[in-house]
Amino acid sequence: MSKLCLTNKEKSALEARHKACRDAKESDRIKAVLLRAEDWTIPMFSQALRIHENTVSRHINDYQDGKITISSGGSTSQGHLIITT
Repeated sequence: MSKLCLTNKEKSALEARHKACRDAKESDRIKAVLLRAEDWTIPMFSQALRIHENTVSRHINDYQDGKITISSGGSTSQGHLIITT
């Protein structure tokens, strides 16, 4: 999987959402995106959080497919994270 590039605005929004997050699954989704942008490999992240590699890949792919997006809405929608800025 190639490096994931985040803008400063995207990174800040994800970090703020992570800090405020009370849902463990949502938190893991955010961490998957942030850590991939910091060049963590999928096996490293999977081992660190004790979640399956396929789950990490799915979270990152969801973000790249726009299912985890910077948008207005500010809530979760059908299990997909929506970040507000």
